[in-house]
Parts: sequence; C-alpha cells; structure tokens
Amino acid sequence: MLRYVVLTCLGLCLGGFVFAQSGPDISGKWYGILKTPQGQKQRLVLTFDKVDGEWEGQMVNPDEEDAPVDMDTVAVTNDSLKFSIPRIGVVFMGAWTNRNTYNGFFYQVNNRVSIYFSRKEVKEDDLPAERPQTPKPPFAYDTEDVKFVNKIDKVLLGGTLTKPGNKAQEPYKVIILIPGAGHPDRDNEIFGHRPFAVIADYLVRKGIATLRFDQRGIGSSTRNYDSASIGNLANDVQAALDYLRSRKDIDSVGIGLLGYGEGGAVAEMVAANDKMIAYLMLMAAPGVDGQTQYLNRMMTTAASYGDSKDRIRDYKGYYQPYLKVLVNQKDTLSRKTIAYNYLGLVYNRFGDSTNLAGKQQFVREVYMADTRPRALSLLKFDPAPYLAKIKCPVLAMNGGKDVETEATSNLQGIQAGLKAGGNEMLTMRNFVGLNHLFQQCTTCRIEEYGTLDETINPMVMEMMAKWVWLLYGE
Repeated sequence: MLRYVVLTCLGLCLGGFVFAQSGPDISGKWYGILKTPQGQKQRLVLTFDKVDGEWEGQMVNPDEEDAPVDMDTVAVTNDSLKFSIPRIGVVFMGAWTNRNTYNGFFYQVNNRVSIYFSRKEVKEDDLPAERPQTPKPPFAYDTEDVKFVNKIDKVLLGGTLTKPGNKAQEPYKVIILIPGAGHPDRDNEIFGHRPFAVIADYLVRKGIATLRFDQRGIGSSTRNYDSASIGNLANDVQAALDYLRSRKDIDSVGIGLLGYGEGGAVAEMVAANDKMIAYLMLMAAPGVDGQTQYLNRMMTTAASYGDSKDRIRDYKGYYQPYLKVLVNQKDTLSRKTIAYNYLGLVYNRFGDSTNLAGKQQFVREVYMADTRPRALSLLKFDPAPYLAKIKCPVLAMNGGKDVETEATSNLQGIQAGLKAGGNEMLTMRNFVGLNHLFQQCTTCRIEEYGTLDETINPMVMEMMAKWVWLLYGE
C-alpha cells in the first residue's frame, strides 16, 4: 500500500494521499485546534453522518459559540477529506494519515492555516500554550516593519527587519531568510511553529541582523504565490537585497542568504547570479534535480511507514515516466493527455482500480498540484549548474531523519556541485535525530511536526551563529 504519494510536497505540502483498500468511516466527531490570524487558538469540532448514502457534516467552534454550522459539501475518498461552508468562506482539504487523523489546511477568506483533525477530544484545558521557543516581547533589540518592491514582477513585499539594539555595531551584517513550501509567511509558520521568528530572535541576540518577509499573496505582500515560479521568487529575494544595500545602517558586503527547504533552491539561484553575496546557508535544501527529489521524498516517506523495498521500487518505476513527461513535454495538451494516462496506471497499480470516481479525482488533483508554476519549476530545477557558479562560503545542513529532503544524497549533491565550480568553502552538517524542521523527533513524519514542542533544535542555531562569526574572524 502506498502510504504517502507526494502530491502536495511540491504543491500544497499536505504530504500526499494515502491509498487504502477501504475508505475510513468518518461518522461521529473529529477534533482540531485552529490558530487564528491574531494568534488565538480555538477548538473546532466536526460531526459527520451518512444520510441516504451521502456524507453530511456540521462544524462548531465551542470557544466562540455553541451553534453548529452546516457544511454545504463533504467529499470523502479513500485518501482525503474535503468540506466547504461558502457562506462563511471556509474550505478544508486534508489527507488521511492512517493514524486516525486528517492532516491538511483550513482556508477562510484570504487566510490559510495548517490543522489536523483526530478522534481525540480536545477540551478547553487542552489548548496548548505557545511554543516555548517562540520569542515574546519586550525584545532587547530593534524590529522594523519594512516594505520593498520587486520592480521586475511588480510585487510589493512586506517583512520584518530585526537589528541588534547596539547602534555601535552599525552597519549591520544581515541574513535574508528564505522560506520553504506552502504559502509561507515571514515566520515560515507551519503547524503552529514559527521557525524564522525563532531563528531571527536567536541570531539578533548574537549580533546578526535578519530580514524575513511574507511570500507573494501572504500577509502584507501582493500578487499570488501559486502563480509564481522559483525564478519569480528569486526576483523577490533580489529585490530584498537591493533594498538592504540602499540602507546606510546595513553592511552592503555583509549580506548572506539562508534558504530553507525549497527556499534553498531560490537561494542557490540568487547566490549563483549575485557575486556580492557574503555567504550562503542551506537548510534541507536541494542538492539533486527535481525529479530525483520528488522520487526520493516519496520513497523515504513510504519507507518511514514500513513499506517493503520491492514495493518502494515499484513506486519509483511507475512514477518515473510520469515525471519525465512533466519535465520534457512542452506541448501542454499532449503533456496532460500522456500524464493522465501514467497517473491512471499508478492508481490501478496501487489504489482501488474499481473506484473510477476515486481514480479520476486522484489523477486530476495530482496533475493539478504538480503542474502549478512553482511545483513544475521545482521539478525542472537542477541545482548543479547554479552550485557550480557559487563562489562564497556555504554552510549546508540537514536533519538525519528528514523524510522530505533526504540528507545524504542532497548534501553530497551540494558538495559535488560546488566542487565542480572550484568552490571548496563548504561546511556540511548532518544532524542526527532531527527531522525536516530540524526538531528532535520520533516518527519524524509530517504529522508529527505539530505535536512536538521544539520548534528548531538549539544546536542548529548555535552552529549558524558560530559559523557566520568565524567567517569574519570573530
């Protein structure tokens, strides 16, 4: 059984759809915790019932009001749950994790929040406290809300510049933080964790300024994230560089980049073309091409659920021709026709071939996710030619138990790419026992991220700060 197909690690970042022999019975109550845009945490309770063969549902927020709201549509497959309540602008899309949990995203108006629903009741006293590492005011340093413009793509970007409080240190050395997948805001928030806020807080206390900003269409930034390729996102980072270099309180030759996850691809592109970049830090960043990354992510995730080696080899064999079509077929109509055929074969092999509706949905949604501009540009991305052009010092880090960006192949790829261009200024670190978010983990799978108190392991941040100051001989 294919536990996780990586449908949305390149798209919505749900982790994928599970193929099960029979769909789960969702009747009864499901419980989740929603974090509002204002930072409040509220309980949501879902209740489902099957009437005349069709699923119906209600949602209630017991922390706000007792009256339940009827769902207009409920769609349940072997793999996923979706429901919508248009009159209040709500849509939920989630993937079944095979642990009695739907792990996904809650959309309301222009907000998108990660959330999971499980059978475990959440009482008022169970609402979790803030993550212990999340910084809280008052701060012993300066924070400034800033805006700057990507003139190439005509995008207004909003972010936070965090500076040491000691003005004697001006002009400041700065790191631009570039987030990973999934409509990230300036804090790169995921499952209630705000890793970029934590990193910025740590670094500024060590005398290093940071700039983090909302991605397109998120927070105070304009345009649309889903319609942007990684090339467009690289233009946004270049705009951030131009803005910082225009400021008198910033050291124009002391600006580095930190790219996390797919943001690492963006950082590699920018560092290859901008020779003024002082240094590059890569966290769980790609060192292999997009097709290999896609397959590796799918196979390591499947292995983490205990799938056999033979089964995992089958996944690779069935997905490779599909990915090659996406990358190589330039005619969009032919690409769609051929890709649909290959995805149909995937479903017939690993899913329930008698479920025609499920097959159509699977094919349509996987193709749609994988052909979004950002996802397709990542699938076509090969870091090797960019790495060969990077001449600045590089710190490459991975979690040893990362099931999304496999550590060994990607670190070795980064090393080989830099070496091909004659750059031996590389420091590599594979952190034993850490997952994709650089947390100490147990299962290390996606659905565990939100259950962990740790946002990012302190050893990782300590290494960042020490490495930067060693570059400057301090």
